[in-house]
Amino acid sequence: MASAAVAFSIVLPAHNEVGNIAPIVAELRRLMAAIGPTEIIGVDDGSNDGTLDALRAAASADPMVRYISFTRNFGHEAAMRAGLRAARGQVVVVMDADFEHPPELVPQLVARWREGFKVVAAQRLDDDAVSPFKRVTSRLYYRLLGALGDVQMEPGSADFLLLDRTVVDTINGFEDQELFLRGLVRWLGFPVAKVSYRPGRRRHGVSKYSVSRMVELALDGIAAHSVRPLRAAIWLALAFAALGMLFVVYSIVSFLFVQHTVAGWTSIMAAIAVLGAAQLFVLGIIGEYVGRILRETRRRPSYVVAETEAERPAVAAHVERVAGPAR
Repeated sequence: MASAAVAFSIVLPAHNEVGNIAPIVAELRRLMAAIGPTEIIGVDDGSNDGTLDALRAAASADPMVRYISFTRNFGHEAAMRAGLRAARGQVVVVMDADFEHPPELVPQLVARWREGFKVVAAQRLDDDAVSPFKRVTSRLYYRLLGALGDVQMEPGSADFLLLDRTVVDTINGFEDQELFLRGLVRWLGFPVAKVSYRPGRRRHGVSKYSVSRMVELALDGIAAHSVRPLRAAIWLALAFAALGMLFVVYSIVSFLFVQHTVAGWTSIMAAIAVLGAAQLFVLGIIGEYVGRILRETRRRPSYVVAETEAERPAVAAHVERVAGPAR
């Protein structure tokens, strides 16, 4: 729930970002000073480089800085969920702590919220700093997600979002074990405003998004918002069954009319390889969904908190009510 002393909450998931914590907190405090009372919530996602110490220091120096620390690395989506649950502002901004999501964009997001939008999404404009591989795979992925899933997302979509309290409370009511935030906010159906930006330059450390992590996130997005791959698996199985029937027809015709019945080793092995690959592919799709069903039925938490100051009461101060979205 929103607090009377907090107008804006900024959630900063962080994994091994010790050098970025103090600078980004200082920059956000400077930018938000003229906008409204703001709390900053850093979520330490199992860092091992002193990120937690940096968050403790920031929280000690500023009562409007709070932190949550996980027992281990549970992932970026879990960190965002923890931050959303702890946020008390009328508006919540989710962004990375590495400066690749430019802090100076936050006032623009707030301006669009004040126009009446409950969701404001920052959309990345790729430049030469983004590798050709990432640009191409991003475009292909969002096209695939649009074709298979029940949400439409633009290339360059990211977890750099402003969410109204109504949206945050709705998301916090979900109990899904795996949260694909950028897709979920669009699935909810609230009007979405877009603000374009060019990625900022990371000041310290290196990106944590490896190829395997991006593939995992892509699978999360598709599995969370579509069952069409399961249906596609059925059609694929039927297609290969039809192909198998053609081989049977070919064999019968060869035996009755062509009298050429010597089985070719190459054709047999090709047929086995094709059909075997199709079966494994279908089983892989089914296994992905069954695994997710298993995780949901276990009802395990998305993360485990080791230490937090997120429960600290909001600062008691007289503040003017922030101007909300236009009605």
